[in-house]
Order: sequence, then structure tokens, then C-alpha cells
Amino acid sequence: EAPKFEAPKFEAPKFEAPKFEAPKFEAPKVEAPKFEAPKFEAPSIPKFDAPKVDVPKFEAPSIPKFEAPKTDYNFDFPTPKAPVVDENLESQEVRDEKAREAKIVFKEADATAKDLEAKAKELRDIANSKKQDAKAAKDEACKTRWGGKILCLRPFGTGY
Repeated sequence: EAPKFEAPKFEAPKFEAPKFEAPKFEAPKVEAPKFEAPKFEAPSIPKFDAPKVDVPKFEAPSIPKFEAPKTDYNFDFPTPKAPVVDENLESQEVRDEKAREAKIVFKEADATAKDLEAKAKELRDIANSKKQDAKAAKDEACKTRWGGKILCLRPFGTGY
């Protein structure tokens, strides 16, 4: 049996709202004038009989029968076999060590390649800077040539 539980008694204080009477209000009665629509009857639709036409009978040719060609192909697929494990393999520890050494060699080569790529980027930035300098010098030299900077007509062998 569950133990009995009784909540303590609590009485809320009584509250009364003050009485309020609203004044009575009656809306005036409004009567709308009566309105009747005029009566309208639609004329009856005249009867129309289409002439009877005898349509000639038409028969479509029968569809030729088609059978799929028969083949001797076998759709039974062989079940996959379990992988063959070579018993002459080196031990797991030896193979793990070889993989570890190969990873170290790769990391060294990768680091060398990244160094060379960084050096190549620096050299490319230097070359682009020199290219801008050459373009500025050409523009300066072409100021007084026919066509100005845009056409820069100059004799052969000037080198720019």
C-alpha cells in the first residue's frame, strides 16, 4: 500500500469586483428600400441535327510478332572466393617497419619539395617585379616615339 498524502488546506482570500452597470444603448432601426430585379427569360436554344455521314471502315494492319533472340549466355555469376594469403610473407612486424621507413622517406622528400616550391615562388615574385620595372622603362622610352605608349613605333634592333 502506498502511504497516504494530504495536502495542507489553503483558502484564497475572497475578492469581489465592484458592481458596474453600463447604460443601455439601442441602435436606430434602418430599413433599406426593397429592390427587385426585373425578370428575364433566356430564349430557348434552337434544335440542330447534324447530317448522318457513313464513315468507311478502316482496319489497321496487324502488328508483327517479335521474339527476343535466344542466347547461350549463362547469367549465373560465380561466388567470390576468399583472398589467398601467401604463406611466404614476411612477418607483420617486418612489413610494419618497412612501411614506417617508406613513410619517413616520403616525408623527407615532401619537405624538400616544399622548400623548393617556396624558393621558386620567391624567384617568380622577383621576376614579376623585374617585369613591371621593364614595362615602366619601355613606357618611359616610348613617350617620345610615334604612337606614344600605345603603339610605340620604333626601329628594329632597339631591344625593347
